[in-house]
Amino acid sequence: MSIDIQYMSYQQPINKDLTLMANSVLESNIKNFNAYIDTKRDDIENVIHELWISKDNTLWVKEPYFYIKLAETADKLGQAMFTRDILEEGLNHFPNDLRINQLYALSLIKCGFLERAGKLLTNLVKRGNLDEETLGLLGRVYKDMWLISGENPYLMKSRNLYFKAFQKNKGYYSGINAASLSLMLEEEETAHRLAKVVLKICFNLLKNPENRDYWCLATVGEAFLVLGKQNDAEKYYAHARGLSEKNYSWLASTRKQIMLLGKHMDVSEGIQRVMRIPPIIAFTGHMLDAPDRKTPRFPKEIEEEVKKEIFKRIEKHKAGIGYSSCACGSDILFLEAMQSKKAETNIVIPFEIDDFYETSVTFAGNEWKERLHDVLVKATSVLFATEGKYSGDDLLFEYANKIIMGKTILRSELLETEPVLVAVWDGRQKKLKGGTSEFVSTWELKALPIEIIDINTLNKPYIKVVKETVKKETVKGEGKKRKTKNVQRGVKALLFADLVGYSTLKEEQFPFYIDDYLNILASNLRDSSYKPLFKNIWGDALYFVFEDLASCAKYALELRDLIKNTDWEKKNLPADLNIRIGLHVGPVYYAKEPILQKTNYFGNHVNWAARIEPITNPGNVYASEQFAALLMAQKHSDLVCRYVGIIVLPKRFGKYPIYQVKKRDEIT
Repeated sequence: MSIDIQYMSYQQPINKDLTLMANSVLESNIKNFNAYIDTKRDDIENVIHELWISKDNTLWVKEPYFYIKLAETADKLGQAMFTRDILEEGLNHFPNDLRINQLYALSLIKCGFLERAGKLLTNLVKRGNLDEETLGLLGRVYKDMWLISGENPYLMKSRNLYFKAFQKNKGYYSGINAASLSLMLEEEETAHRLAKVVLKICFNLLKNPENRDYWCLATVGEAFLVLGKQNDAEKYYAHARGLSEKNYSWLASTRKQIMLLGKHMDVSEGIQRVMRIPPIIAFTGHMLDAPDRKTPRFPKEIEEEVKKEIFKRIEKHKAGIGYSSCACGSDILFLEAMQSKKAETNIVIPFEIDDFYETSVTFAGNEWKERLHDVLVKATSVLFATEGKYSGDDLLFEYANKIIMGKTILRSELLETEPVLVAVWDGRQKKLKGGTSEFVSTWELKALPIEIIDINTLNKPYIKVVKETVKKETVKGEGKKRKTKNVQRGVKALLFADLVGYSTLKEEQFPFYIDDYLNILASNLRDSSYKPLFKNIWGDALYFVFEDLASCAKYALELRDLIKNTDWEKKNLPADLNIRIGLHVGPVYYAKEPILQKTNYFGNHVNWAARIEPITNPGNVYASEQFAALLMAQKHSDLVCRYVGIIVLPKRFGKYPIYQVKKRDEIT
């Protein structure tokens, strides 16, 4: 798609008059560029990609502003990988532009390249860039390295950089970091001295009501905490909390700093209470009874009672974020209750919407169909766990439930709070895939908090035959399943990878690619503890299928390290050979296919995985939110999934959260 922003081209000026004319043209182009972005705000997430594809290269190479503006826009939208791509090209044209360097370093940090960001920022400092932004970013890099490794030299470097930034620029951000890190280094006198100066700066700023923002007030709270004045700290943390507008990311950042300080001093219960982030709620519950249900479980007569009990749990936990599906009955009641409190609601639907209406809503009547429509419109996010129809496959309900669990756990870790399951349940253990009983049983195995709303106590007047076997409810979708002889379906972990620069290999290098690269890869596979169920290559592309997520993730990291640590130049291949690796998980079909006569794997989730990999950054391992959610739900203590941002797929195929998968204690 070509984007016309009415650029006005010009040639290289050769005298003063032409220089003035060129500058005028450039200013006009910048004005048009900004105006275009402003008029496309409603679709900006896609428009910035179309702008990038259609840009006038002859104009962009003359002015860094275009790279900076587009990168800043992408960064604000959470598209860290795309931001990095923009700035990498911008850096090639404007290697000495400070803002491009700073933004590029920030994108590297967000994408998980701490070591590269550190080298870039160190070079900027050596070149005399001692502004608060540059020194603060480098201080952040070393602080992150300290948090990962626990090694005090990183902590010392971080404190010294923040201290230098504070000396040069007198900004309260660098000052409070220098103060808090000094306390963590057990340099109490330095910490107190810095905290007192920070308080003076902040109180001077707060004389102007326009400066009364969250960060300034939270900084005052932290400065008082460093000084041991807990009551004053609680007071200003409370003021900051009042301005947070439920921005849980801000609160999580502040809480993380409080928890770090808490390892070196006592933190009052009052401060912890004021800055508490409510637990993230996962919800599951029974549907409204179908008309042909023999023994009542959730008759329509107890809707108000169930609703009251759900409200009680939401009030108890002060819930602000919830994850659930949206079937008639318990799910919709939960979503309505959360939305009435202006809380964030994230909905996971197991398959396409028409079939979901048929299986889980329509039998309850038009009122529930309308209520579903309303909660979907008001939802913060809606994720279809898989594309395609139900076809009578309850595996899709099970997969959707696992995503709800995993997303809840991921979000709670990101926001430094706990996940809690609220379940409307009759207490009966059943083997039905994707049902409430299975959800509760799986959650209980994780030893995480759970609140049960016992539906039996609410529907006692309506139960006639308590011991009678419950007849399975019928749904219209079941009759649509077409039986196939040999095709099976299961949830599998998928790995796609390709070499960066493969298309630029010279003809005479391909024998070395086959004889060295592929042989090294094959040898590694034979020796690896993590065996794929299926493996395939075409050109430079790798496609592996694994039974479990942990094996897939650990092999991906092994593959990353293999490429990184091999001296490819000695193999007559490019010295900077690198690899992109993308991971996904989902229900796939598999069978012994008739052409190659071997088991192969098919389905939209294979396509999904294949779309993710080409637009990830080389040198790290990235995964879809589904993969990260299911992996973290399994509680692998040696692996972490770190949120990177949003990727927008080409040709408007959608946008997806993306995570970096790494070992817990490694610095990448």
